[in-house]
Amino acid sequence: MLRSRLTLLIIVFLYIFLISYVLFLKPYNLNENYKINESSKKLATLLDKEGRIIAVDRTIYEVWLDLKTIKKRNKLEKLKPQLKRFLNENDFNKSFILLGKFEDILELKTYIPGNILKYSRIYKTYERNYNSSYDLRKNIGEIGKTEYGIEPYLYKKGLLSTQNIQLSLDLKMQKIAYEELSKMITEQNAEGGTVIIMETQTGKIRAVVSHYPWNMAFMGYIEPGSTMKPIIYSIALEEGLISPYQKFTLSPSISPVDGVNFTISEVEGHSFNSIDVKDAIAYSSNVAAVKVMKTIRENFSNEWLYNKLDQMGFGKKTGIEFSKEINGVFTKPDNWYKITPYQIAIGQGIGVTPIQLVSIFNIFANNGKYVKPTFLEKNKSKSFQVFSPEIANLMKDWLRYTMLKGTARKAYKPGVLIAGKTGTAQKAISGKGYSDKYYSLFVGFFPASKPKYTIVSIIDDPKKEYYGGEVAAPVATNIFYRLEDFKYSNKFQIVENYLPNLKNMTLTEALFILKTLGINEKKVILYGNGNYVVRQIPDISYNIKDIDFVILYLGDEKNEKNTDIR
Repeated sequence: MLRSRLTLLIIVFLYIFLISYVLFLKPYNLNENYKINESSKKLATLLDKEGRIIAVDRTIYEVWLDLKTIKKRNKLEKLKPQLKRFLNENDFNKSFILLGKFEDILELKTYIPGNILKYSRIYKTYERNYNSSYDLRKNIGEIGKTEYGIEPYLYKKGLLSTQNIQLSLDLKMQKIAYEELSKMITEQNAEGGTVIIMETQTGKIRAVVSHYPWNMAFMGYIEPGSTMKPIIYSIALEEGLISPYQKFTLSPSISPVDGVNFTISEVEGHSFNSIDVKDAIAYSSNVAAVKVMKTIRENFSNEWLYNKLDQMGFGKKTGIEFSKEINGVFTKPDNWYKITPYQIAIGQGIGVTPIQLVSIFNIFANNGKYVKPTFLEKNKSKSFQVFSPEIANLMKDWLRYTMLKGTARKAYKPGVLIAGKTGTAQKAISGKGYSDKYYSLFVGFFPASKPKYTIVSIIDDPKKEYYGGEVAAPVATNIFYRLEDFKYSNKFQIVENYLPNLKNMTLTEALFILKTLGINEKKVILYGNGNYVVRQIPDISYNIKDIDFVILYLGDEKNEKNTDIR
């Protein structure tokens, strides 16, 4: 009898346990009751060189109510009281309607009753989230919305089906480049500007900033101005047409083509009687550059010169992983005028994209080798020799001298050992010649002796000064100064296991707090270009262990009321 009662108690206990497990303890699985349709494929996460998130897919569950079936089965009147939570009167006339988007199944199940889910279709889709700070979006682009950019390029090549793609971009460098370029554009009341930072030996692009509605770095071109001169001198030196110690006797102007009314003069206020090659580059003599071009033309044809420049990359796409890159402008020698080579000598009559210019100038920093630029961190770019290491190193020394004594001397900062060449290019107007507006240019590398980075800085139509040494070169030196000197001393101690309120903190402070909590900056997505956090996702009191990534919205000013800004 006792045994029978004991057996009965055990059976009752097991029954209660099973019912409790099914009702309360068993994990909810939507797939057991409802079909989930996958309406799109997940794209690869894009990361910067340190693994910080640039673009990532977030899983979204869309619930679409099938009103047509509800009406067909005469269930509308019964369900209508519940449906009024989600629908207005006009919605009841539709066949299908979106009830909501949810980040996880538990949220979906909690929000929508099961008897309504029974008449719903659930689609698993993905929402693309982009780090939009510091002009990044102009580099990345967006599938389905822009034809230009890295992402459309990778998509067309079928490369977005992998789990992660590590780009060469460095978000810290991007931030510094953006801030320094923005500051100069504001100071000069300029129309726009561009900065590109390339890793010298690998061709990896670490930062690209373009203060235009489009990405000027790959989709626009300018005349290179005096930044062309080191290239012309190097060609002549490589061919033995001039010596490193040669002196030029100069007049204030020169007419290089007999019988043609075409004169090139020195820049106003500059005049040289006798000058050697090093100083001709440092002080950017137009007449000396034209004399060197005359020597080249006396020994080689236009076709030879064209092929030499074509080999370096003038007039053709670099092939970087960016959709809609343009060729620039470099006409075939059959269409040259007699004066064209001499225009080229001073950087006129030829159009280069900023990515072409930094890649070509990188030859001097990279021991005479051209290396193809790339946005992919794990890509090993092709390279080939253009100038001998001896000529490249000689030019490297002269470009350092240019920063100390020549046209870029005003941009010199103690401790920042940079080398480079300035340029000031008049803006050409199609069919009308040149305007009274200018591009201010600087192309250089850092450190000068063993270059790690090559940079191009361009300011469009500065209103106060316009010479490259006064406007564009300081942008480069300030960037490298900050890259060397950037430090942050922490003043916070965070011990909580829950996400705190980051609003009104500076970006640097917020990133430190997140790092202290175990969320490094690789998992942080930024929106906006300001220095203060004005909104965060997830919101406060979210358990750290449940966070996959954090979205911070940035603004220029603190949100003193600490309200959510959308």
